[in-house]
Amino acid sequence: MRSFLTYLSERCKWASKGTGAVCGWVSLIVGATLAVLLWFYPRWFHDHISDRMNACVLVMVPLLAGASLFLVRWFVSPYPIYMQVRRTLDTLTDTKKEERAKVVHGCFERSAAILKQHPSVLLSFHALSRAEGHRLESNQEVAEVCDLIQEAGYDHPFEGISPGYVPETDWLPFLKYVRHAPNINPEEGKDYVDAADRWRQDHGYPLPPDDADFVSLVERTLLR
Repeated sequence: MRSFLTYLSERCKWASKGTGAVCGWVSLIVGATLAVLLWFYPRWFHDHISDRMNACVLVMVPLLAGASLFLVRWFVSPYPIYMQVRRTLDTLTDTKKEERAKVVHGCFERSAAILKQHPSVLLSFHALSRAEGHRLESNQEVAEVCDLIQEAGYDHPFEGISPGYVPETDWLPFLKYVRHAPNINPEEGKDYVDAADRWRQDHGYPLPPDDADFVSLVERTLLR
């Protein structure tokens, strides 16, 4: 009910603005002024306007003109209000997209800086975890960061464990899991690799027919 009243209020506000609204208000003011004069100074109207009907017409025309302009603007107000709301939502959406793009790029830059600092010690997943990849809002954002890391010349953070052990749809939940689970250190070593195997088992995913990449990943973590 409150939202409906607010909607009606917005329509009235829009109908009361603009050039058409100004003309309507002027007509209403003129008509109201003439009505007051007719009521309080009937002798003046009798002396200057002999016909009472002409006097009524003189008063009613501006009143009706002003009211008509207001009503017309009120009836057509839903469309401009809709466009105004849509522009506001589009602006908010664009702002949100820009903010999320900055977050994604910031996560990538931190990951790349970590990998550049420890190229022979850490894997891409370690760097992504240290760069707080678990704080991203969606799997799509995680995928964007991973693509940027790969485009920068580093291995894909989920190489060896995806899609067989951790499907792409599970990337963000898996990052959160290894970050907060006890006895798992996702920032170094092979803890996250073992966690990926447990993740596959816990979610009932079948064992990949070819796990050469997974075995290679295990060997690489042991050599770090």
